[in-house]
Amino acid sequence: MTSFETTRPRTALSILVACLLGLGTTACDLTDGFDEDPNAPGDAPATKVLNSAQVGAILFQDGNHARITSMWTEQLNGADRQYAGTDRPQYNLTATDVNNLWITGYADAIGDLKVVQEKANESGNALLLGIAQTVEAITFGTKTSLHGSVPYREAVQGNDNLNPAFDPQLAIYDGVIQDLDTAVVNLQAGGISPGEDDAFYQGDAAAWIEAAHTLKARYMLHVAHVDTEPVASYTFEQVYQAAQSGISSPSNDLIAPHGQALAVNANPFWQFRNDRGDDMDASGSYAARLLDENSALYRGNAKTDETARFAFHFFGDEPGYDMAGNASTNDEAGFFYSRSADFPIATYVETQLIAAEAALQSPQRSIGEALTALNNARAANEQAFGGPYEPYVQADLQSGGLLNPDGTMTPAEALLMEILEEKYVSLISNIGAYADLRRTENYIGVQDGTGERITMEDLPQRFPIAQGEVTGNANVPTPIPSIQSVTPANEPAYPTP
Repeated sequence: MTSFETTRPRTALSILVACLLGLGTTACDLTDGFDEDPNAPGDAPATKVLNSAQVGAILFQDGNHARITSMWTEQLNGADRQYAGTDRPQYNLTATDVNNLWITGYADAIGDLKVVQEKANESGNALLLGIAQTVEAITFGTKTSLHGSVPYREAVQGNDNLNPAFDPQLAIYDGVIQDLDTAVVNLQAGGISPGEDDAFYQGDAAAWIEAAHTLKARYMLHVAHVDTEPVASYTFEQVYQAAQSGISSPSNDLIAPHGQALAVNANPFWQFRNDRGDDMDASGSYAARLLDENSALYRGNAKTDETARFAFHFFGDEPGYDMAGNASTNDEAGFFYSRSADFPIATYVETQLIAAEAALQSPQRSIGEALTALNNARAANEQAFGGPYEPYVQADLQSGGLLNPDGTMTPAEALLMEILEEKYVSLISNIGAYADLRRTENYIGVQDGTGERITMEDLPQRFPIAQGEVTGNANVPTPIPSIQSVTPANEPAYPTP
């Protein structure tokens, strides 16, 4: 799989190397071009721009955003310096703090993806167009989930529009879902494959189609409980149907590839710990307590053994947990935070858990169908971690059953609790856990390090708008929303079955 080294030329040296290798740059006469910006080459092949855009999209998913949301969902802990203040109870995240990733999302990902789409349209390459549209949808979907209202339809128009309008969050969700439908049509039409320049699937159209359906299910799930236009028509049944066409096996997961090269393609979590190892750990982590067989909160039972999953993410004893893997070593395989560990962006497990939740919430589905999807995710866990993760049956949901031992829940409530808790531990260090915590109003009862339940009144509800955008865009919302301002997608009460 192509690693992060494969990006579009960005320096004079890159141009020189390309000339020497006969890669067809526009200025290979070394006596020309001294009046041009060497950091902004005029053109590059569409597939190389795609690769560059994918790098930006990856960093947007598994960089600082993921670290911050991991702290806010009590999966990891801000232990020192800036991160100590970013985490609870201060939740000190400023507009300046998000500048870099705001730029990464727009300039390095979406901007390049717009170029790819233009080139794909010019050449009639529907496959390349569909891939670019799907990656763009991931980026915009994450942006609106984190920030609420952001530039969308008018974004990245360069000098043609230096003050893009901020689209309402629900309109962005609606647009992203429709964009994914368009992407699927183009992916089905096919075209010349980008091959190894596609860092995710190497141009495999069938894999991209599945990923697009999973993403569609994800973003519809974010708004399926919202009764406000333009997303009021999205239902849990539609979510379920989209998931059925989603990622069909773990081998088709949408994974960000990482490698050994420091500051080039290494896992950003590892790079952060290598540079600032004391700033973050897992002390008091609620996720760790759920997976630790020695914790009173351990979620294991006669059918579930979480020992291996705990070791994949964490080590230590309550409350002094830390992140698994040693940042001082070259690499430690088998740990989520190791140097070359790949990062999941959309997976089969997530797809099945989306289907399980949607089936439970849809009037057209049954508890049995929800259980089937949950058990599909559990089977994948057994394949990944060893387990066991034996299938649950409806008796496990009844009063006194494995998932309802004290009988305080209805069978449907017990199943929903298990689905959402399984998704929480399946998305450790993934931005998606933050979306779930907010939209479900912390249904599963995530606790802080002191054992207090996280409330929506205390939890930050969004990331701030980047300071560069506030300063440079005359269309920034007035007043500027604070991080405690609830986004429209998370404002309605979550329905219980």
